[in-house]
Amino acid sequence: MFRKTGVLLCVLAFSLVVFASCAGAVTIKWLHYFDITAPGAEVDLDIIQTFAQLNPDIKLEVETLYDDAYHQKLAALAAAGQLPDVMILWPAERTGKITRSGLIADLYPFLGDDIDNYVPAAVAPQLLGRLHELPMFSGTASHMLYVNTGLLDGLGLAMPQTYNELKAMVPAIRGAGLEAIAIPAKPTWVMQSCLLSAIVGRTAGDEWLMKAVKGEASFTDEGFVWALRIVEEMYATGLILESNVLLGYGDGPNVFAEDKAVFYIDGDWRVSAFSAVADGLMTPEEQEKITLTVLPDFAGQVGPSGSTSFVASTGLGMKAGLSQEKAEAAWKLVSFYVGPIASKKRLLGGSLKPPSWTNLDISDVEMGPMDRKLFDFYPLHPPTLILDAVIPADGVQRINTGLQELALGDITPEELAAEIEAAVASVR
Repeated sequence: MFRKTGVLLCVLAFSLVVFASCAGAVTIKWLHYFDITAPGAEVDLDIIQTFAQLNPDIKLEVETLYDDAYHQKLAALAAAGQLPDVMILWPAERTGKITRSGLIADLYPFLGDDIDNYVPAAVAPQLLGRLHELPMFSGTASHMLYVNTGLLDGLGLAMPQTYNELKAMVPAIRGAGLEAIAIPAKPTWVMQSCLLSAIVGRTAGDEWLMKAVKGEASFTDEGFVWALRIVEEMYATGLILESNVLLGYGDGPNVFAEDKAVFYIDGDWRVSAFSAVADGLMTPEEQEKITLTVLPDFAGQVGPSGSTSFVASTGLGMKAGLSQEKAEAAWKLVSFYVGPIASKKRLLGGSLKPPSWTNLDISDVEMGPMDRKLFDFYPLHPPTLILDAVIPADGVQRINTGLQELALGDITPEELAAEIEAAVASVR
């Protein structure tokens, strides 16, 4: 039991948590995805308590479950027509059956003009073009181009503004005994998630991708084949060396940190490998010379300029059809849980994930230079889909293995595209 300023928290069997408030309060039932043993759990409890203190007219009844138990309970409640007022939801397929059911409210009408207070990628349309949950964090960019500007300056090179300018740097970089782009491509998922996904978002676009998944377009279409040709070209020109196909995922950051490559491609989560206070691979001074960006644009691309492959984080959603009184109370909780007070508490509590709420003062939060740069990254780069988030597993598997074959010259882009189309078509 935990008591703070008159607010009572009881963790009972089956993880039932009840916050009692003033008489006549509006009751909001919340099914929360929560592990009390996880790092930062105490911060989450503090956020909930703070909300209860600031809103004595709202009574929270919070049931906490984790992992499969949560999803099983949520599915059972949805099937029985007994969803709670508020629940944790995922932006895509993890809770897709429920968000497609019509049982979840669209949050865009509640956001209104406040949408400008959030990272654009975090509040981009989710399934059915709606916003079913308000993400806690900026999200996850599976593609990031890490740039060692110190090495660029030493070679007399400037930050490339186009893909063609990037390719033109290869002779100077290789002549200096350096790699241009390092990518830890030994695990087969890396090139698909961290490289091809972002390229397809530019050459074909999200609308085409969803049509291809449904069979309304084909993976043999020019936009997708073009993306495969770009990957092939990156290896053929030495922009990426074939040796990267043997580069283990744990070894990739070391290549970049040891100044052996000018550029490095990975997900945004790899920032911590360089910036961790205790065991980061780079000193704060070295981190200052690193720029976090994306591959420059391709001439003739159809997707958004400067985009990155991206998935939003989880967040709170609301049951559809609530009374006005309940809806207003539920929205207070949803918006508070990702708002400035909660976001600052998470940062001060040790979570360095950039929140979806922007314009947050982080001057008093201890973090490395690259962590701070990560906060500036998300508002600058529009989101596109990550391939393995929408393509069936059989198709993803063929993409993953095929990209390594492509890098080694064992298959052509056209052949691989046809095999990917066949794999996806077999499970449509």
